[in-house]
Amino acid sequence: MHRRLRRQLDESLGEEPESSPHLRKLFCRIEKEYRRADDDRASLQRALGLLSDLLRRQPDAAQKRGTSPKARAVLRLFDQAPFAALLCDVDRKVTAWNGAAERLFGIAAAEAVGRELSMLVFPDTDADRAEARTELRELLESQETLQSLRLTPARSGAPRMCEWTVVPLRDRKAREVGNAAVVQEVDPLRDRYAVAWQASGDGIWDWELGGDRLWLSDSWRAIVGAAGKDETPAEWLDRVHPADREAVDAAIRAHLEGESPRFESEHRLRREDGSWRWVLARGQATRDATGKALRFSGSMMDVTDPKAGASRVSQDALTQLPNRTHFLELVERSLAHGRRRDGYRSAVLFVDLDRFKSVNENLGAAAGDELLVKIGERLKTCLREGDVLARPGGDEFSILLDDVKEAGETDLVADRIHQAIGQPFDVAGHEVLATASIGIALSAPAYTRAEDLLLDADTAMYRAKAQGGARSAAFDASLRERAPQLIEMEADLRGALAREEFRVHYLPIVDVATGRIQGLEALIRWAHPKLGLVSPDHFMPLAEETGLIVPIGRWLLAQAGREFQGCRQGGAAGELTLNVNLSTRQLQHPDLLAQIDGLLAEHGLEPQDLVVELTEKTLQHGDGATARIGELRDRGVRLYMDDFGTASCSLSSLFRFQLDSLKIDRSLFTGGSPRGQAPELVRTIVAAARETGTHVVAEGVETADQLGFLREVGCAAAQGFYFSPPVDGAMARSLLARAGGW
Repeated sequence: MHRRLRRQLDESLGEEPESSPHLRKLFCRIEKEYRRADDDRASLQRALGLLSDLLRRQPDAAQKRGTSPKARAVLRLFDQAPFAALLCDVDRKVTAWNGAAERLFGIAAAEAVGRELSMLVFPDTDADRAEARTELRELLESQETLQSLRLTPARSGAPRMCEWTVVPLRDRKAREVGNAAVVQEVDPLRDRYAVAWQASGDGIWDWELGGDRLWLSDSWRAIVGAAGKDETPAEWLDRVHPADREAVDAAIRAHLEGESPRFESEHRLRREDGSWRWVLARGQATRDATGKALRFSGSMMDVTDPKAGASRVSQDALTQLPNRTHFLELVERSLAHGRRRDGYRSAVLFVDLDRFKSVNENLGAAAGDELLVKIGERLKTCLREGDVLARPGGDEFSILLDDVKEAGETDLVADRIHQAIGQPFDVAGHEVLATASIGIALSAPAYTRAEDLLLDADTAMYRAKAQGGARSAAFDASLRERAPQLIEMEADLRGALAREEFRVHYLPIVDVATGRIQGLEALIRWAHPKLGLVSPDHFMPLAEETGLIVPIGRWLLAQAGREFQGCRQGGAAGELTLNVNLSTRQLQHPDLLAQIDGLLAEHGLEPQDLVVELTEKTLQHGDGATARIGELRDRGVRLYMDDFGTASCSLSSLFRFQLDSLKIDRSLFTGGSPRGQAPELVRTIVAAARETGTHVVAEGVETADQLGFLREVGCAAAQGFYFSPPVDGAMARSLLARAGGW
């Protein structure tokens, strides 16, 4: 307690035998509050609430005995308090009004006493003041102490932001006798917490929901480079990146409606110079007794520089799990523990969801976030006591296993994770199946940095993905050279798409009977600035795994459509088709049909001019593939089965999907043998296809003898280096312009 206040109370109460034990007990509680938090404003307000309670009880005793020295002292304290303090009876009429209240509101005590408080403070008749009166009455009707921030009419004429602390008062029989209220003007820049926020560089915002006014600190404006004085929510919300606006609005709405305990959002804000900054906004609403949000306040930090944001944020905003920075600290601590204690080992598991991007693409980003939260909850059930689950970002989770006695323990945890994630998830009203690839790295004396252990676990995870996903792999030294190349290649692929480094080459498909070109198969190549022209075999598997196959395929379809139009206009005789290959991801993508419709319309193509080539593996990818193939067939697009003749292909797929043609895999002809590597198999395939009325194309034809054999068995068409290697658009037009054929 302040020394002057303590001295005044001691002088007033002294050691008089008639001193009320209740009063002394009350002052002991006040002093305890002061000792607990010294200058802390919340504790100070609680102490003032107790003083207000005392003031309400003291006049009753004073009326019987006259004004005692104690009562006069208490009244002096009430009147000289640095905060506006007032008392109301059960009808909410003012019974006491101190000097600070006179100075704040500009209303003398003689004028205030006896008037209803809400009408006294908010006398105007406009809608905003009427709502403010209602909110104040709701505060006064509460049965518990409440605090509320609100704009309050002041003597200066301009409303001031004030914090109201309203304390219900009861007599000794617990009957309601009124309220005490303490009103303190709040200046965010002078408030000690605001000053701390300002010093850290974080911005502060305070949103008065009733009047829809938004106060922004200078440090907030510094983040966006704006010096304006706009005090509406538009100053913040209109700066939010269009791709982030819906999520920000939803997070604000969810918190204000009571669906989330706190507001937290990481999003982009537009600066005055047009650039974008990533910010992390956190806030909480002040509510009335009914739970209605009255005020919405919080802070915002610039996290564009990961190091700047990570030093202050230890949790992932979506899942509330430790983030990468916090997880690294825990792993570092574990490694240090291992260096001090013989026999202690830990392990890191790196969990990466397989094909997660398809959830975002098919169900939306909100559904993807919901799935991540639910997966995090399931992963927690797989851990032992002392283990730590974190989310470094994206669709990845990391786990620190504590005190691993033997390597088999990590396998047991990984197996539990596969089983837990393998159960269906209910996401946005849909049943979603998920799998994960898990990389495992055990600690060892050689590890001196946490980053190295995480990198090796990440490397092992790539091995698991390369083996088909939905499995685990443990790290060994042979992996260290390969994984960084994959990471670098993925980054290069994304850059190549942005820089338009891809090219389309065309492999002619020749009519075996006439030797003329009947189709062009569009094949993608990567014009790498350092490696030259890169074959799709070197990058398409990674593109499929990362989901980049979808935008790459979209680009190829558009580019091939433009060039194919030129080929047809160049004088090519007869019917000509454009053949494109589709992967599983592309076939299932919701925009595929719209892409194809756009291609046909833009370049004046008929549906039968387009051939979609699919492997049997893609064809057998669930009911979704069957439905999509039916939609393509209904449009009149031709459908080919690619790579037929490999171990996985069967004629049953031709009947099931009603395909127009099959392409005999190139492996049956590679090597230059006069009749190919398996002539009887080729003869059988062609004969079986003829019985079903299916067109057959042979891939990989390298010699005239092989072409003669295909004519002998009745194969309809062929392609391969005997006719032409893949060529660019200009060369394709030249081949088509040739008068003769092969």
